Amino acid sequence: MKAERESQGVSSIDSRVARLLERQPEIKQLRVDERERRISIGFYRSPPNDLLDRIQTEVHRELDGHWRISVHSGNHSPLFHQHRINENIVEFHRAHPAHEPRLIWKRILLPRWRNRPARPATIRDYRVMLLLAGICGISTLSGFLLQRAGFSGPLGALPFVIAYLTGGWFATQDFWHALKRGTIDIQFLMIAVALGALFVNAWTEGATLLFLFSLSNALEQFANYRTRKTIDSLLKTAPKQALRREGHAWTEVPVEQVERGDELLVKAGELFPVDGIVIEGATSADESALTGEAIPMAKRIGDSVSGGTLSIDGQSVIRVSRELEESALSRILSLIQIAQQQKAPAQRFTDSFSRYYTWVALSLSAVVFVVLLLQQRSAADAFYRAMTVLVVASPCALVLSVPSAILVAIAAGARQGILFRGGIALENLASVTQFAFDKTGTLTKGTLIVARINAFESQSENSLLEIGASVARFSTHPLARAIVREAEQRALSPIEAIDFLNVPGLGMEASVNGTRIFMGSRRLMRDRGITVPAFASGSDAEVWIAGAQALGVICLRDEIRPAAKGVVDFLKDRGLSVALLTGDRPAPAQVVARRVGIEDVRADFSPEAKLQCIHDWRAAGKKVAMVGDGINDAPSLTAADVSIGMGARGSDAALEQADVILMHDKIENVEHAVRLSRRARSIIRQNIAISLGVIFFLIVSALAERINLTTGVIGHEGSTVIVILNGLRLLLFYGK
Repeated sequence: MKAERESQGVSSIDSRVARLLERQPEIKQLRVDERERRISIGFYRSPPNDLLDRIQTEVHRELDGHWRISVHSGNHSPLFHQHRINENIVEFHRAHPAHEPRLIWKRILLPRWRNRPARPATIRDYRVMLLLAGICGISTLSGFLLQRAGFSGPLGALPFVIAYLTGGWFATQDFWHALKRGTIDIQFLMIAVALGALFVNAWTEGATLLFLFSLSNALEQFANYRTRKTIDSLLKTAPKQALRREGHAWTEVPVEQVERGDELLVKAGELFPVDGIVIEGATSADESALTGEAIPMAKRIGDSVSGGTLSIDGQSVIRVSRELEESALSRILSLIQIAQQQKAPAQRFTDSFSRYYTWVALSLSAVVFVVLLLQQRSAADAFYRAMTVLVVASPCALVLSVPSAILVAIAAGARQGILFRGGIALENLASVTQFAFDKTGTLTKGTLIVARINAFESQSENSLLEIGASVARFSTHPLARAIVREAEQRALSPIEAIDFLNVPGLGMEASVNGTRIFMGSRRLMRDRGITVPAFASGSDAEVWIAGAQALGVICLRDEIRPAAKGVVDFLKDRGLSVALLTGDRPAPAQVVARRVGIEDVRADFSPEAKLQCIHDWRAAGKKVAMVGDGINDAPSLTAADVSIGMGARGSDAALEQADVILMHDKIENVEHAVRLSRRARSIIRQNIAISLGVIFFLIVSALAERINLTTGVIGHEGSTVIVILNGLRLLLFYGK
């Protein structure tokens, strides 16, 4: 197998797979889906989380990028065999044993967004890093005090040796890894300056530099830890075992072995292992861990359930609709993990700037050294001044100023149920000037409620509703379920109904107390020879109920989210334009728009028309954010500068395109996301201004010989600590 476009520097994909299999013997099979950018990995045993994390990092390192695959029969590898399963998928596998066990598959998605993912940060225990930084600081202070007390020799040097070892432990490892990749970064500058300080007997200054640098790295790792903690809390909710129907028995199996189409038994008090459809029984599901909805949701036959949610009061059998890696919970985890690897525009700027600026700093310090030697200064003095310039010119604070704030902002958002797909979405949202909202499922809840009941002749509202609910309880239609739900809320007793008949597209009928009851549209009434009076329902849906004659009509409408008007008012108060884009009819669209305060209404719009509207706004120079949840919103979400998806009940197509996902399905989180993005942008600007300002001031002072190495170290590393602490302020964000 070879990758096309190797002439453009893309290595053969089989060599990448060979490296993976060589380094990870636990991998038995590997499938590459080029179209979906998905890697499926087969194991004989369920891999532990640390192994899976390590393999995922290796997969991203080897297979991220642009490549195409094609199988050629002349290629052979001692590690694996390969063959094409279909036009998009190629399988690599080791030699099959005589009795091969059943494989457990894990899937890894490769991001396909415009900004390439950053190399995953090395995960270290921030507590160990803080401990070593603390030992370094105490040793530095001890060495300084011993020097001032007149101690010299081994006793005076020992604290500094300890300080150098503890303060430079992780920096030396990072420097060595960077050197093997052929790059020079901040770690190199810090190690070089610390070693240089030894040669000019500035041990205190060198140790102080390592202490502050190791402390700033520990704080950065702490920010990473707080972000990963969000993932871990979600991961703990995932069940590990499932009861699968095998013949006439239920067998407990690892949840990783569950496949689409399997039938699983879920008892009261247990978590649903994966996403599925209820096919037997009924229960209520606590979805608060996933959606933030505090009210349990009734789950009957035909309803969808999400993995990681709790079955409260009933026993049910579900048919698996998605395997573990494709479940709602797994998709959330994947989104958070990949989001942490996405670089914001400001971060890409600082990365590029620092990469070239590192060489500028080295060159500047070399020039200072040469100039001072030409001025007849001693070599030791010239080297000391050159090291001072190198320290203050190093862009440590600038490099850490943006990613530290971005990571903390992503963690703060995830805690509120707002998932940013990386820094680019976070920054772009802060500069949006035009918001567009879909109607159904976005400004409204997407669930019908009874708006009014018109009972004729001797019927009361409740008696009409009782009759309607008695017939409707046999149906799973959204209108029927809304009527049943209204009757339950009014605590009405159901009347026994028999001989139920569904009339597709029109309604239903059943016998109640010996009378044939018809329930449905005007057309059903007309087909049954029943005259219905003139009635203006406006934008509401009508459900007519009749026996020998019309008994009444129940009007239903989509319920508007209570917080929708507040969100629209918030956006308008900040000078942002707000529009409603919907495929619904103009009448209901105008009703919703009027209630939430939107004047710009575009109704009866096809997905193509919505897309054109987004293009027109962007062509006019506006920065557009689209908020939607359905499949018909996916093209508009793709075209918008920032796409916001309603995550709890949003379609897969919409969530695939969304840059920001509101997992709690709360429209008020649009306001919180805007506030958070603007606050993050403000802190990023502060950090860049602080880091560049300190660098400029210290360089000028060092060239004018107004500061010594100690002052330069404190000023330089102090600014690094300040920008990280400034970014950590975002952890205090709670939506306001």
